[in-house]
Amino acid sequence: MLCHATARTLPLRLRGLRLSSSTVPPPFLVEQWSGWSSGGGLSNSDCQPMKQSTLLAMANADELKRWDDLELGYGDQKGCETLRKEILGTFDEDVMSSRVVGTEDFTDASSSDADGPLTVDDINVVVPAEGIYLTMNAILEEGDEVVVAMPCYQSLHQLAESKGCKVKGWYPSVGTRPGNDSFSLGPDNTKYYNFDISEFERLVTPETKMVVMNFPHNPTGAMLTPGELHRVVKACRKNDCYLFNDEMYKYLEHKGKATLPSVATVYEKGISLGGVSKWGSLAGIRIGWIASQDPQVMESVAQLKDYTTISASRPAEVLASIGVRNRGVLVQQNKDIIYEGKSYLKSFVQHHHELFEWVEPEGGSFAFVKLAPGISASAYTAKLAEEAGLSVMPSDLFVEAGDEALRVCFGRSNAPEMIDVWDRHIAEKKL
Repeated sequence: MLCHATARTLPLRLRGLRLSSSTVPPPFLVEQWSGWSSGGGLSNSDCQPMKQSTLLAMANADELKRWDDLELGYGDQKGCETLRKEILGTFDEDVMSSRVVGTEDFTDASSSDADGPLTVDDINVVVPAEGIYLTMNAILEEGDEVVVAMPCYQSLHQLAESKGCKVKGWYPSVGTRPGNDSFSLGPDNTKYYNFDISEFERLVTPETKMVVMNFPHNPTGAMLTPGELHRVVKACRKNDCYLFNDEMYKYLEHKGKATLPSVATVYEKGISLGGVSKWGSLAGIRIGWIASQDPQVMESVAQLKDYTTISASRPAEVLASIGVRNRGVLVQQNKDIIYEGKSYLKSFVQHHHELFEWVEPEGGSFAFVKLAPGISASAYTAKLAEEAGLSVMPSDLFVEAGDEALRVCFGRSNAPEMIDVWDRHIAEKKL
């Protein structure tokens, strides 16, 4: 019941305010999917969740002291400086690695810096999904042209569409990797999801305000090579547009694939979204970050953040600092799980070739498995949940991905066990 004694009269400009249907995004299909409640987890895109006690056992003396002495007040608006310094260290490693693979021509000579182009002030700690929301609202306006790698996590294109932007999709095809690609995997007849860079160069024009992509790509597991990323940056620089890359699956590249440098380190209008949810097994602490060399972008993101979370959780920042400092160990642990699960899933899919087609993922904790013609992904996964208690994500949850594929995740240690349940279900139902 409303307490009329404390009711306030709204300012005239807010009376009768109704949110416009053109600016409020539609339901988020992946996040509102009913399959999350079915239990059998082949739909979780994060890696094996870590226990807090395990993470704290990896802390050094300074981190343990910070944890024990922590005062639970508001934190820094940009994020704890200790955490931002740890994050900055990962970007500085990017600069060195890009030089090792011969891609030092990524950056303008005028903006190059021996220690890397970013500082701690170019990083703002956010909830990962918040970072997408803040950046899109900081930069995009009605009528802007945006090129998006599709299909993708819904907010990466939906926020632009809801603001009235013109969204142009950059779609992958299925085929073999080019023979001159030194980073290709496996035999020539292995199929991959390929994002054609020549097509991208045609899509980006002087009218383009922003390019939005995510590599390793969710949901296909596709990757760009360093040379391909260089062409993306070159096209963005030529057309003076922003380049936003969702890098949440960074460091989970599969064997033989190079870790790409963050776009924030190689392009003056690049914006990187990072976080500890995927490679770090720390999705529950909700820590990510936005980084860019562009001071106007970072200032706008900070101003908008005052209307959302204001600052990050201080306990979560300490835990994230431990995770980022131990990144090498956490990444390797999760890659071991991913490699085992991927191999197990690939054998399963190839064994049931009458139902499925394997398309090799090159990064991330999932595969985008194609279904045989005539099988509906949404109907098949609903039946799988009902009859076998398995949660597998249908492709129609990713806008414009059709109803012909399954995103199957293998970043958790029980993936082989769940795949065995799936295998028995097929045998019992004689599918």
